[in-house]
Amino acid sequence: MLLELHSLFARTIVLYYALVGLWGVFLAIRKADLPPAYRGALIIGVGMGLLQAAVGLTLLLTVGHPRDDLHYLYGASVILTLPLVASYLSDKKFSRVLAFGLANLFMAGLAIRAITTGS
Repeated sequence: MLLELHSLFARTIVLYYALVGLWGVFLAIRKADLPPAYRGALIIGVGMGLLQAAVGLTLLLTVGHPRDDLHYLYGASVILTLPLVASYLSDKKFSRVLAFGLANLFMAGLAIRAITTGS
């Protein structure tokens, strides 16, 4: 049951990051600033990644290791991408909403790779 939850949540994360990424790109095309709703969506995404990691850690302790150790790298990268992008953008004159949108699309790809290495 826990493995099914981890799998379902992984697919949910892929869809969520893809949608938030497209939203960010759309906002950037419209030359919009970073709205509070989008910031909230980014925070929810990080929270989803942390929750997925907690379920994965529980699986590691109860069931065992994933098929490939790269699964850990992809999972950690999903969690760390947004904070790293935020710290990089703190002193840059780059569209923050575009950077976060592209980062979310990248994270959707990372989550897909995590799914393929974990099964």
